[in-house]
Amino acid sequence: METIFFASLLIATLLCLAFEVLPKAVLALVVAGISLFAAIAFGMKFGDGHGGGHLIPAPVQLIEWPTLGVIIGSSIFVEIAARSGIFTWSAIRLLKASKGDPWKLLLLLGVLTLLFSAFLNNVTAMIIVGSLTVVACKNLGLDAKPYLLTEAFLTNVGGLLTLISSLPNIILGQVAGISFLRFFLVAAPYCLLASAATLILARRIFKIQPFRDEEKRKHAEQRVMEFDEWETVSDRRFFNAAWFVTGGVVVLFALQSYLPVFKSEHLGLQFVAFLGATVMLLLRPKAVEEALRKVEWSLVFFFVGLFVLIGVCEKAGVLAIMGKGITALIDGTGIYASAILVWVTGILSGLTDNVPLAAMLGKMLDPAVIKEDVFWAAIIGGNLGGNITPIGSAAVVVGVTLMKREGIKITFVGFMKTAAPFAITQLIIGSIYLLIIRTLL
Repeated sequence: METIFFASLLIATLLCLAFEVLPKAVLALVVAGISLFAAIAFGMKFGDGHGGGHLIPAPVQLIEWPTLGVIIGSSIFVEIAARSGIFTWSAIRLLKASKGDPWKLLLLLGVLTLLFSAFLNNVTAMIIVGSLTVVACKNLGLDAKPYLLTEAFLTNVGGLLTLISSLPNIILGQVAGISFLRFFLVAAPYCLLASAATLILARRIFKIQPFRDEEKRKHAEQRVMEFDEWETVSDRRFFNAAWFVTGGVVVLFALQSYLPVFKSEHLGLQFVAFLGATVMLLLRPKAVEEALRKVEWSLVFFFVGLFVLIGVCEKAGVLAIMGKGITALIDGTGIYASAILVWVTGILSGLTDNVPLAAMLGKMLDPAVIKEDVFWAAIIGGNLGGNITPIGSAAVVVGVTLMKREGIKITFVGFMKTAAPFAITQLIIGSIYLLIIRTLL
């Protein structure tokens, strides 16, 4: 009886997320409360709750604290680092390198989007690059819509490049035991292929061509050179220090699984994130309160509620049944299992938020019995599915919001028609790539 109840509650929650019935954090916390009361009513047990002589309440036991640590630490680190101007400075330098040529501009903004979304969260990457794109297109007299859409599609590709690029990566990567360096080495070839395909498609679909008129080319180059990359850098010492700390944090993330003290059984990725945040706060102590306010607390509380719901569903046997279904699919399709799972997770993450999907898959997939390529299928599908609909990922939502703010009209159906060639191409490349590397993992 409890299995049916909690399965229904889980499905209802996913539908509410898809149709945005309530703010995500509110919905997750409400459902978490309902699930806990129901669990008690059904007489479910959560263990003795004792750890180190202290009573640990059931909700606390169910929360995945390492994931929350990475989110909070990274948010603080990025917020302070952005105040130094290193991200805007890099963006304008690339803009100047394009000399105002529409095609070169698309290529360089695409590369910038990939780099930012690989090392920042996708929302921050889209905000920084998207804001610069709007200003650049206004000065050059270009339509910003093709550029913003392409950048939105690329944020979800760039979100596959590193273990910390997106929340599905963090959740599923930690479950599968994939190190930062291994994640990058496996994901990088796919990201290069998918990015190249996305940019070529954008050039053809949006008809973005390089300048052929010499006068137009010189005029555009002159306009671009008017940008001053140092305008947003108010403190050169802080600027240089931010570069140094950012490089150090990236290196620590890359080597974390190989350093004895930083291994997951000791400190883990969450400690690296908080270490970077702490150093940045020491460099800018007056920005502490503002940085803490900028943390996406709604996302944190969304995760708190989500982990409680998923933990209760796990105790009720819901995830075990779903896991058997996925295992049956994997076993029944042989070498094509991972390729099929890419499409299944892609479609599901396009219809609803990819975070709860990743969290559920993380509980259902057992790394002891399932090959690593299946986890990669869930990671690739979970990220790229966000390109199917305008609500599939937060980065896409930001891109659409920027367009609406500039008076650029785009409907739900219109977005899906435009996005379809990009999403389908990326998922096809993902399926083929997994088939090729299946024997290597």
